[in-house]
Amino acid sequence: MGNKVKSIILISGPLMFLVLFSLYLQIAVLSDPKGFTSWLSQFGLFVILVYILIQSLTIIIAPIGGFFIQVAMLTLFPPAFAFTIIYLVVTPLYLVNFLIARKFGRPLVIRLVGRKALEKVDHMAKDMGVSTLLILKLFQGMYFDYISYAVGLTQIPFKTFAIINVLTGIPGILINYYILSRFENLTVGIVVWVVFAYVLLGFSIWLNHLLKKHKKF
Repeated sequence: MGNKVKSIILISGPLMFLVLFSLYLQIAVLSDPKGFTSWLSQFGLFVILVYILIQSLTIIIAPIGGFFIQVAMLTLFPPAFAFTIIYLVVTPLYLVNFLIARKFGRPLVIRLVGRKALEKVDHMAKDMGVSTLLILKLFQGMYFDYISYAVGLTQIPFKTFAIINVLTGIPGILINYYILSRFENLTVGIVVWVVFAYVLLGFSIWLNHLLKKHKKF
């Protein structure tokens, strides 16, 4: 067996496993969120390790979507603790996405997030400056897995991205906590949280367009 074939197997084997696992998550887990939360609770304190593993998978392979695992954490722990864990886990993962894009380029990013999804955020990242990155991080936290890949394909320095990613993520988490803590019913709080996130998404798109139109980067 040639070295080239061995290299392909070593690379494609783990990737194929992740793809199959992602399909399992989407079909089996997402179809029964209550059952999944119950399954998580059986791990006790080790549930945090399970969360880190699954959340890492859903951010690096962005199309999976990691909202369901965050909701599970919010059902298992008080909002303040759950959001703290979420912030501490997702923040470095966005740095991983950035570095993957910066090191391996567009071909690998397309394989991880999909061509259409990348094209949707490419126009936001085009001619990106600090102001645009701040807006995207603050108002589009739910889609920052895609955005972190797109930014990695730009000329934004890693240090600039890291500082904005770490610091701007804090007010985002505080806003989410404030919204969710206003409601005794967790389901109602999550619905309001999601609606508010989409409102911020629309606002960020408008503000980003406005800044680019007047070239205030």
